[in-house]
Amino acid sequence: MRKNKLKGLMRFLPAIIWMAIIFWFSSRQRVAVSGNYLLSFIFFKSIHFVEYGILFLLWKLALYKSPHGTKIALFISILYATSDELHQTLVPTREGRARDVFIDTLGITFFWYFISKKFEKYILENKFFKKYISV
Repeated sequence: MRKNKLKGLMRFLPAIIWMAIIFWFSSRQRVAVSGNYLLSFIFFKSIHFVEYGILFLLWKLALYKSPHGTKIALFISILYATSDELHQTLVPTREGRARDVFIDTLGITFFWYFISKKFEKYILENKFFKKYISV
């Protein structure tokens, strides 16, 4: 019984670790990839888009057996994007922006619609993921 509970909790670990990674990067002072504002903007907003899409997928996998798993994963991901922007207002040289929450939400929505819906069958047939969600 205890082993099953531990295994069940392990499903949440990748999403929690990913959230910690996002938090760590958000705690860093601003960096630039280029002196070109537009290039830096596109680069960092693309990262926002992908990192929150991945967060959504990890939560969706963790909550796969929940009757409302997808909705909960969407909610958690968007809520975390919002809290992350609030957190950035406390970090020197960083700023929290509603625009970034919007970009994060676009990434979440894209990954929900185009990735999780289109590849759900493949994910469920994959041996690694079968083991991961089999609790």
